[in-house]
Amino acid sequence: MKSRLLALGLLLVPSILNAGAALPDPATKDKVPPIAIVQAMIWKRLDLADFTLTGSVRSDKTKISYPITLRTKGHELVYEFNNQPLQIRVQLNPGSVVVEKRASPSGSWAPITAADRAKAIFGTDVTYEDLGIDFVNWDDIQPLGTDNIKTLDAYVFEAKPGPNDHSRFASVRFWVSKQYWTFLRIDGVNAKGQTVKRVEVQNVMKVADKYYVFKEMKVATMAPDKDDIASSTTFIDIDDGKEGSGL
Repeated sequence: MKSRLLALGLLLVPSILNAGAALPDPATKDKVPPIAIVQAMIWKRLDLADFTLTGSVRSDKTKISYPITLRTKGHELVYEFNNQPLQIRVQLNPGSVVVEKRASPSGSWAPITAADRAKAIFGTDVTYEDLGIDFVNWDDIQPLGTDNIKTLDAYVFEAKPGPNDHSRFASVRFWVSKQYWTFLRIDGVNAKGQTVKRVEVQNVMKVADKYYVFKEMKVATMAPDKDDIASSTTFIDIDDGKEGSGL
């Protein structure tokens, strides 16, 4: 099976639905491979299929739905907010994840500044920082152990940003499938160790009879003091897809 589940710079596999929040047993740390090996496998999987996906971004906070077109090819993703003056390009490269924006197809791409990384896009739960996976490039990444999410075995890591990484999170915990070498879950964590952001796939669909893409992804802003309760959620829905991105 070829899995290509594309959004926010993430690849996920179909079995992650409403994953729990318990941390892995630290006694299993010795079963986790070196992070360099995991990073190499992740970047290998980030060779994205040549797709055009259409759908919408809808927020339960703003009660507004924005039609989108998502184009993917190689290490590049372009999010086009239809009928809105915003396009976002994410370039996923080992050692460097670049997020840029422009107001129109004919405009020039401008990098997202450190000050803008935490800004919500159209008032949704999605920020510019959420669109990249730059935490994989951080210098301080430690194994937490092994885990199991909806029948999928996973390696679990915690990444901590350095002074030049410009993250609003104190750390990012991420679960990587042993079988698929893809992200199963990514949690943004505050200084108290509480989860404040979570991304998970709710459903998947098949495109061109050979690739799986997400049909619905949930981006949740978590209530840090309420034990895995979301304070607001944004859904990225994909209605249709076809081969060929034009990138």
